[in-house]
Amino acid sequence: METWLALCLATVLLVLAASRLKLFISLFYRRQGEDDRLDIDVYALEKLVHYHLEVPRARLARRGGLPWPEAVVDTPGGQAETRAGKEQRFVRNTWKIFRHHPRHWHYLMKQLRYYTRIYKRLIARILAALACEKLSWRTGFGAGDAALTGMATGLLWTFKTQTYAYMQRRLKSVARPVIRVSPLYTRDGVEIELECIFSITLGNVINAIATTIQHLGRGDDRKWKNTRSKA
Repeated sequence: METWLALCLATVLLVLAASRLKLFISLFYRRQGEDDRLDIDVYALEKLVHYHLEVPRARLARRGGLPWPEAVVDTPGGQAETRAGKEQRFVRNTWKIFRHHPRHWHYLMKQLRYYTRIYKRLIARILAALACEKLSWRTGFGAGDAALTGMATGLLWTFKTQTYAYMQRRLKSVARPVIRVSPLYTRDGVEIELECIFSITLGNVINAIATTIQHLGRGDDRKWKNTRSKA
């Protein structure tokens, strides 16, 4: 009896400790010339638990007279390899299915609207518990014309200001950002360097997912109140 009691107590303490565990999500994106780089890191316990993901570069290519996004993967030999054939076949096969069975479109759109609402509510709960620990966003833009470059610089400042205001409204907290927009009068092109570090407790993530699953189980589609989780 005492052994089971100790085991239950240890389990409860372990769950409580895990719920207070803070997760960090680090995003780093850089574009300079034709080179793109996006690194995503998820870690906890001073990086004792660490997961790294490097997203391949993407570019637009013309296939069949239409622009098509292509993922560019660096091979071990140092060459770049593109893989768009599978994606194109998937799109063509999907289009054939719905062209011959138009009723599927109605069912698909109905399901899409429903699960989009569920997804938005899940994201809203997670964002309400998310803290932005670091935000550094530097952009350089040149259009080859001084007037266009100056106009675009102003629009970029407006866009970044609105994005920061949106983050302040939706996130739990946002660190003081480092935002720069530099006009490139001597050349045309776009240079971007974005670094963000977010943090959230594991308990908030579990709470948001559990609430979403509970909502799906009830089949209730009422509007949730956008309250902040305090797990």
